[in-house]
Amino acid sequence: MKKKKISPEKAKIISTFLVSIIFMAIVLSISNAYTKRMLKNAEDEYFNSIHTTLDGFSRIISIQLNNYKNALYSFYIDEVFEDRDVKKIYEFIRHYDYKKHEDFMDLYFLAPDGKAYLSNGQIVQMTPSKHKGLEGKGDCYISGICVPPGQDTKIFCIEQTLYKNGEIIGVLGASVIIDKFMQRTTGIKVGSREEYMLIDKDGYFLVHPRKDVIGLKYTPKEEKYNNASTENLAKLPPSTFVSLADDGSFIYLSTAKIPEAGWTLSLKVSLDEINAIYLPKKRTEIMIIFVSVTIILLLVLIEAKLLDFFQKKQLITTVYDPLTNLWTRQKFEKEATKLLRASPRSKFMLIEADIRGFKFINQNYGEDTGDKLLVYYANILRKYTNNFHAIIGRGFADHFYIFIKIDSVSHAMTNFKDLSDKLYKEIQNYEIPFFPKSGLSFFMPNKDSKDITIQNLIGRATFAKSTIKDNALTHYSIYNFRLQKKINEEIFIENHMQQALNAKEFFVMYQPKISLANDKIVGAEALVRWNSPKLGIMTPDSFIPVFERNGFIIKLDYYVYEEVFKFLQSRIKNGEPVVPISVNMSRNHDKPDKFMNDFMSIFNKYSISPDMIQLEILERSVMDNSTLQDITNKLHKEGFTVAMDDFGSGESSLNMLTKIPVDVLKFDREFLNAATNKEGCINKKSEKFIHILINLSKSLEKQTVFEGVETQAQRDFLRSIECDQAQGFFYSQPLKEEDFIQFINMHL
Repeated sequence: MKKKKISPEKAKIISTFLVSIIFMAIVLSISNAYTKRMLKNAEDEYFNSIHTTLDGFSRIISIQLNNYKNALYSFYIDEVFEDRDVKKIYEFIRHYDYKKHEDFMDLYFLAPDGKAYLSNGQIVQMTPSKHKGLEGKGDCYISGICVPPGQDTKIFCIEQTLYKNGEIIGVLGASVIIDKFMQRTTGIKVGSREEYMLIDKDGYFLVHPRKDVIGLKYTPKEEKYNNASTENLAKLPPSTFVSLADDGSFIYLSTAKIPEAGWTLSLKVSLDEINAIYLPKKRTEIMIIFVSVTIILLLVLIEAKLLDFFQKKQLITTVYDPLTNLWTRQKFEKEATKLLRASPRSKFMLIEADIRGFKFINQNYGEDTGDKLLVYYANILRKYTNNFHAIIGRGFADHFYIFIKIDSVSHAMTNFKDLSDKLYKEIQNYEIPFFPKSGLSFFMPNKDSKDITIQNLIGRATFAKSTIKDNALTHYSIYNFRLQKKINEEIFIENHMQQALNAKEFFVMYQPKISLANDKIVGAEALVRWNSPKLGIMTPDSFIPVFERNGFIIKLDYYVYEEVFKFLQSRIKNGEPVVPISVNMSRNHDKPDKFMNDFMSIFNKYSISPDMIQLEILERSVMDNSTLQDITNKLHKEGFTVAMDDFGSGESSLNMLTKIPVDVLKFDREFLNAATNKEGCINKKSEKFIHILINLSKSLEKQTVFEGVETQAQRDFLRSIECDQAQGFFYSQPLKEEDFIQFINMHL
């Protein structure tokens, strides 16, 4: 067999590339030696600044502790304490309690028998062995973290040992409130992602950026990083090392000791901050690569066939997606059309797949991580479709398309479900949890199929996938005639919505909110229904999504508001009992000033107190946080309360709660649905998670309401964890106005 000869033109291009690559390698090796030395200096300088900052901050803590010691010792008066008259000492510290340092919770005198006489008037029996001041090992002792019996406040103690003629006569002590100590000593910030922690001698957190871990110990999950456990940090001398944080990220830990207390100060530095030091190297290398590539291009431009070469390269970029190396959507549609035309009597299946909340992944983990996930998912799809001779392409962002020739729909669906199960098991091992969803459409040869295009099939699959919405339990949807019927219904809805509003076909129902403390009604949510002469009674899920897309929801919102205001005013005017009513504010209200102007113009027509109306906003609203915050603040100024509806079902972080000052958190019904078994009981793991959410809400001073309460077991559990209110079929389904009035009269 003859070897294929290379033309002189191609040989010149190849040789030019080889020479250019060698040149670039030499330049890079020289620059690498220089940048390494530069980086070493930068790294040394950075860590010196870390240690300087840590040392300075430890001095701040020492100074503050010494201030506390001086404030405590100012209460020592010889004639009071040396007489050993406990009653006299007790009266003294009680009398001068008002003069104690503002960070002190209490002053106390601890007698050798273990009785503590507190400035707040209490007398408490303590264990002498736990108070080192009674052992006489030093003039002043500073304890680790403590929680006084019957209180939630975390403290540490400063104790001054009192002597007379070399004999210990007791201890003068003060309990310092850790929150106030933190306020005086926090504020250190070296870079953008550093945090400090303070650990007592036993390894318990005294100070931490997360208040929920104060008073706890920490041990890394991986044994090889046990040097970062708080117990070890408390014992080890000052040092710096790489370890694993509690969120799984890699960090640098630098520690220093607080000599007055034996505590350990630790500064946690994200490796991302350290990596920022390497930016000069990257910039230098990019510049060198840029210059080298420029030289290569200049050399290659000499060659006569360079233009053809770049034309081919440009052709490749329009055929293959540069990230996943799959076909682009344009190429995919072209090749799928060829298959369809080549076998017009065959059956085909088209799949459009994407990743739930991919935008959220990009925002929270970064685009690089998002790209890495797309490559992983593309490889998985390619792996599971290769055996079926499918073609696959990538569209915008996380959208993937698969086209497969099939024997029958039932056989294809069996294979699809089997492969989906395998795919879901495999992706569970990925470093970031993610959940794909798919829309399916089928090409079935018949007399009407000649007009169906690949674009039609993609559109159908896209529409099928859109019907999944936020249902986390559904992974795929199939386009069929029921969906076509849904499309026709939506067209009817859009054509008749204004007419229906004018004819008052929309009506309000009320679902009671019940206090879990006493099973009394404390409010209700206004829910809209549509009594269509043609389609009958329609629930919101039939028409609200359509109205949100076309903007008609704004008109419907104002209609519902006015109906609720009329109902309340009528009840109040007749002297009949009423409860606060919450109304929903759709995600389309994205202009705070206009919304408030329109809302108040309706509200001011009626003689109702603002405390009778609560506005419910959606966590997963398309409005940004600043708009939600603006609307919430404006509603508060007018005296209304604001609830965040379906909390926990969206993509926003818990941090938004500190920015949007809502009064009430309404937890999505899916929390209970997913956690409740066939017997109506909640599994233990879910109980713990829900309990944490309720505690978090209470720490943020938010009222809590759980939707979807349907069983007594759910009600009893929510009551046991002190959830404030419940809403659901266990108490009542949504009621018409007359039934709701009867419910109020029976449950007030």
